[in-house]
Amino acid sequence: MLRLFHPLWDGATDEDLLHADRAHARGNFRTWAKITSHAYAARSRDPDTAVDHALPTRACSGLGPNP
Repeated sequence: MLRLFHPLWDGATDEDLLHADRAHARGNFRTWAKITSHAYAARSRDPDTAVDHALPTRACSGLGPNP
C-alpha cells in the first residue's frame, strides 16, 4: 500500500518498511508522510542514497522521540 502513496518506496523491501512502521509510524499515514518527506529530502541532497534499510531508519530519526 505504501508504494502506491509514493514511488520512492518502490525499491524498499517489505521487511524494511514493516520495521519502520512497527518502530515509528505504527500504521499512521500522517507519520508515513513525514517519513517520506525526510527520505525524499535525503535523496535530493544525495541522489546516490539507496532505498534500503538505512534510508527509512535515517528518515525516522527526523521524527523525534516516540511517545
